[in-house]
Amino acid sequence: MKRMLQGFFLLMFAIVVISWLIVEKQPLPIAVSFSPSPTYAEEFSEKLQETNFTQKIIQAVRKAGYSPDSTVGYLVDSPNHQIITIQLHDGNEIEKSTESEIQTIIHELAKEENMGAFIVNVQLLETK
Repeated sequence: MKRMLQGFFLLMFAIVVISWLIVEKQPLPIAVSFSPSPTYAEEFSEKLQETNFTQKIIQAVRKAGYSPDSTVGYLVDSPNHQIITIQLHDGNEIEKSTESEIQTIIHELAKEENMGAFIVNVQLLETK
């Protein structure tokens, strides 16, 4: 009976040790964060709202003598890839000087607001 009891405890000890070794060899779980960090576009959007950047652009372009549409389009992937589209109501054709002047206006405003550089796309709205 004593041998049987010793054998039982030896078997249980072996099971515990083997189980412990198996658990130790398992890789530790990696903590998964469920709160995704905001993308650059989301951060940019928040900055647009905080600074009223769109309104400042529209006002500055109007002050320069142009008639922009009341909306401005943005395509932003990263700080190095920011495109802004402005549509104008006046004229039959957009001249290079117009594009250049609006580019300068936006560049200066972006610099003031620390928004980075933009590629400016100036379009003419079709009259109906």
